[in-house]
Amino acid sequence: MNDRVALKLSCAGKLLLLTAASMALAIPSAFAQQAAPPAAAPAETADQAAKPITFEVATIKPHGQGAGWRLQPTPDGYTATNVSLLKLIGEAYGIFDPKLMTGGPPWIDKDKFDLEAKFDPSEIPNAKDLTYRQRADMLRAVLADRFHLKVHFETKDFPVYNLVIAKGGLKFQQTKQDTIDGKGIGITCTHLRGGAVEGCSMANLADSLRYPTGRTVIDNTGLTGLYDYPTLVYSTDNTPANSPAAAYPSIFTAVQEQLGLKLEPSTAPLDILVIDSAEPPTPN
Repeated sequence: MNDRVALKLSCAGKLLLLTAASMALAIPSAFAQQAAPPAAAPAETADQAAKPITFEVATIKPHGQGAGWRLQPTPDGYTATNVSLLKLIGEAYGIFDPKLMTGGPPWIDKDKFDLEAKFDPSEIPNAKDLTYRQRADMLRAVLADRFHLKVHFETKDFPVYNLVIAKGGLKFQQTKQDTIDGKGIGITCTHLRGGAVEGCSMANLADSLRYPTGRTVIDNTGLTGLYDYPTLVYSTDNTPANSPAAAYPSIFTAVQEQLGLKLEPSTAPLDILVIDSAEPPTPN
């Protein structure tokens, strides 16, 4: 990208890797500082509402050869390659900020695993309507069963930034419904190859701003829809003085001038996920 710094939205902070390089990088449709409730099927009937969709089978094994990794939903389940248990926990609980997870055995971020989780084939028509976040929530039961994972939450005050609407108003548009409908497998927020972002919530944006600001960013815009906006261009603190990028604004100025939003410093209690215990996965 040369000297141009472009903000790329992440999956609750990460980029969701897809198998084909030509595909868009997709990210979750919602960011959760606190644990979201387990996924439930769309309530078409009383029986469906009473019975949540779960993964019928989950295969977990140590990763073999290969340096690349992926972690994403599939039409019939969820797949992961070369990922640590810590990464799986972050995906399952929607927490991607390292300071908001603590504890666990020494191997939790070192040993790598491959995972394939699949729905009951009869549930696939219902599962297609689950959001990305609901699908990821379903990994919790898999981790508890196969890794004997036990966790709890504690609360601690942290410096944060509140994301609010600036005086001049928004400088981007709401996503059209036909764009949302065309995403598939519960994905909405997408970073396109050209740099534009579409179908993203303000929570998605707030999560991505954690990287350049160095703090958790909390969405206080009051905006509940999904939005499209161009790549956010800014300079970082370590940009060389002789670089053309040094002329770009700071992330705080860029957010206000390019998006019509504002980052206000504050302090807020955040949930920390404490990993009490975990064991190597049981045999398949």
